[in-house]
This record gives sequence, structure tokens and C-alpha cells, in this order.
Amino acid sequence: MTYRILVADDLAEDGLAILRTAGEVTLQKGMNEDALRQKLPGFHALVVRSATQVTARSLELADELALIGRAGIGVDNIDVPAATERGIVVMNTPEAGAVTTGEHALALMLSMARMIPQADASVRAGKWEKSKFTGVEITGKQLGILGLGRIGRVVAERARGLGMLVTAYDPFVTAATAPQGVRMLELDQLLQTSDFLSVHMPLADETRGFLSKALFAKIKKGARLVHAARGGIVDEVALCEALQSGQLAGAAVDVFEQEPLLPDSPLRAAPNLILTPHLGASTHEAKHNVSIEMAKQVALCLQKGIALNGVNVPRIAPSDAAQVGPYLALVQHLASFLVQTFPGSLRSLRLTVQGSIAESAVRPLRAAMMVGALKPTTAGAVTPVNADRIAKDRNLVVIHESSTMKRDFMNLCRVEALIDDERHFVTGTVLGHRHGRLVELDDYVLDAIPEAPLLVTFHRDQPGVVGKLGTMLGDAGINISRMQIGTADDPTNNPAVAILNLDRALTEPQLAAIRSLPAIQRAAMVR
Repeated sequence: MTYRILVADDLAEDGLAILRTAGEVTLQKGMNEDALRQKLPGFHALVVRSATQVTARSLELADELALIGRAGIGVDNIDVPAATERGIVVMNTPEAGAVTTGEHALALMLSMARMIPQADASVRAGKWEKSKFTGVEITGKQLGILGLGRIGRVVAERARGLGMLVTAYDPFVTAATAPQGVRMLELDQLLQTSDFLSVHMPLADETRGFLSKALFAKIKKGARLVHAARGGIVDEVALCEALQSGQLAGAAVDVFEQEPLLPDSPLRAAPNLILTPHLGASTHEAKHNVSIEMAKQVALCLQKGIALNGVNVPRIAPSDAAQVGPYLALVQHLASFLVQTFPGSLRSLRLTVQGSIAESAVRPLRAAMMVGALKPTTAGAVTPVNADRIAKDRNLVVIHESSTMKRDFMNLCRVEALIDDERHFVTGTVLGHRHGRLVELDDYVLDAIPEAPLLVTFHRDQPGVVGKLGTMLGDAGINISRMQIGTADDPTNNPAVAILNLDRALTEPQLAAIRSLPAIQRAAMVR
């Protein structure tokens, strides 16, 4: 299959070269909603930066779209709920531009502290107003960081090197998990004691308008604000009022509620304010890095189904990809194997992860299990994005757990399913970091490759059965690439199981012929 990839914004040539190894790339920039809507049908992947607006309407005709890659951090130009409803994975590159954005925040802070833009403009106007531009030192001053994610941590690390006292507020970070040298404070305490404030929150419903008039009133009088996160977090009218009243001694803003900044925006006339046109990630290094990282993520997702840095799917960090990726494929194969080998009404699924597989991998593995189990009986697309919703619609109970218990293998994943009134399980592992193996099916010990197409038979444990299967498959022109036989502890009363890897699937008449053999008790085709 040839994947079709639409690149709608600037992407470095090195990134485009990586995408071309994964599929057919079309570069078309500057599309509005109507143009994007008409262009998307037939494409499997869409790559954007911040310019292209991916709306619900633009996705309405995207019949083949499986993923949207945002080369950068913020995804507010993408209607993530609309993409989720359509089963489309949304990914970003949260780490590639963190250093550049953090450095820009510090550059704004230093420029504001010494009034560099204003002094530059004065000199260019033919003036020499040395006493007018007396600044403040940052050494020994308290910096309060609002949001201690990747960018906030970059700012914290570098600010400590500049001799600042670094404090932070983040409801998801505790004193125990904060970076060394960063003191965590409650919000009011941070606002009341900080000489400089730097905003690094994500934009979400709960953070929109976060820095309001009420919060500006709590800020230490004469403090200075840096805002290089996302437009909409800071109330721009309240910011202007705080500057006019002297509550803030200065501010530097890189992001705005509406971009480009409107000509009549009150920010343009506010005193002691530095404005930059969303330059946070605008360095040659960052543009190159986000292009490379996003291209790699898109290629990996299309070719192997592994979504790194997913926004609307359980997140897999790039550092975990090498270990987790093969287990995602394994668990999906195991679940699909189970529901096709034992057809019936699927009532519950349980995933058990044993060994040293990262705890953060359990949720992505759970999603992979649901995809594998639901795909064979679902008419539409099933992806890690919509699998949970489909499971809930079917009243399917899904449980996942992890255990440090180890058996014959370092790591094991077990998928257990209640089908009709029977409970079955299948266990697998990965050998050599990439070779998935099915090692247990109910009470049978095996060493099978669980990749379709597979013929699975339960048959009487007697001579000649496997030979007859081989003859029938040979007569049908079907080759057996691998075969595994498992026997029960009590072969007299329990059947043997055979798992045969085939070069193509059997037709229904061919499968019916195998089922008609006297020794065959059950036969299933895993597609």
C-alpha cells in the first residue's frame, strides 16, 4: 500500500525526505478551510505547523485520513475533538522546540529588565536618553514559573544559572518531582512574592483567561511578566490595565489571543511592553528539529502503527518507543488472534503486563488490545483514538494491570477474553526486542508467530492429521511458512492445537473442507 501524505505548512527538506521514504508526499501551503476540505480526500496523513487551521468542517471529507502531525507543541489550530470523533490520531513534537522557546522567554525577560528595545528605538531616533533606561538586575530576584512542563523546566534550569531564585506553580508537579533547586509554591504565594513571572501553561479550557484581572491584582506590585506560552492564557485587556496602573512594571508578550495581532489592539499602545510576533520556536535549529521529529513520527505511525507523542491517544514517549513498539504490535495480534479463534459475543477483556515493561506503556498497550479485539467485528475504522468509545458503546468491560512477577521470560503480556460464557487467554513475549511470539494459549505451551494469516485447528492427537492438513493446503496452492503443535497434558481427553502461518488466507469453502475432516474438532482462520 502506498501512503499519501499532505504537508500543508513549511517543513525542512530533511523532514520531507524522511516522509518520502514512507509514502507519496504532496506539499501545498496556504490553504484555507475550503481548500483543505477539498484537498484531504484520499490522503492518509496530514502534517501542519501553526499556520493551517484544521477545523471540523475541513475534516468532513477526509475519508482515508489516519493521522494529523503537528510539527510543534501547541495543537490549538487543530480541532482535536473532531479528529478524535473520526478516529484520527493527533500527534505533536513537545520536546523538539522546548529549548528554543525557553531561550526566547529568557531573552524577553532580559530585554525587559534592561529595556533594550526601547533604548534601541531611542538611539535610532537620534536621542541619547541614558538616564531614562535604568533597568534592574535579575541576579537574586525571584522568578515564578507558571507551568513546569518541558519549556518551564528549560527556563528554570537556565534561570538558576543566571543566579535567580526559581519558584514554580504547577498542580501536576509536587516538591518531590520538581527539578533540583526549584521551590514549589501555591498560586497566591507565587504571585505575591515573585519579581518576575514567566507563563508556560498549555492552553486548555481550564487555563483560558487564567491570568485575569483578579489574579493581576494579587501580583506583587512592580513585578514583570513574560508570556511565551499560548495566546488566550493571559487576559490582554487586564494586562493593559495592570501596565497602565503600574501594578506591573513591565511585560513581554510573544503570543496573542488573535494572531496576527490586530492593528487596533490595545497592547500596541500599552506602556513598558515588549511585543514579538510568536517567535518562540523560530530558530533555524528548532524548525529543523521539529521537522525531523515529526517526519519520523509520521513514518513510524504509518508503517508500524506506533503513535509517539499522541495528543488524543495514550502517550508513548520517544525514549520508550524501542521497547514498547514491538509489544504494541504483539498485544494487538494476540487480541485479534483470540477473538477470531473463539468467535462469539465478546463480553470482557483483561490485559496483564508482567516484567520490566515501562509502567507508562500499560495504557497504550490497553488501547492496542482493544483495537485488535474490535477490528474483526467492526465495520468502520478502529484505531487507538476511538477504540475506547466503541468498547463503551458495546458495554465491553476492559481491565488492565501490571505485575512484577516473572516466569520463563523477562516480559510477558497476557490477553484474557470472556467470549459468550467461556474464558480464554493467550500470552506472548518479544524476543530480541522485535520478534513477537505467542507462547501460551489456554493450557497449551507454544512458540508461534501470531501474525495473520493463520490457520488454527483443535484436533484429535493422532498420527496423520497434520499430514492431511498439509495435503489439503498444498492442493489449494497455499504454502505453510511455519507450524506449531501444542498437546494437552491429557491427550486422550483433550485435543491438540495447531497454529499454521500461511502465505494467504483460506476461502470459506476451503476452511469448511478442513472442518469436515473427522479428526478436526474446531478450525478458525485468523485474518
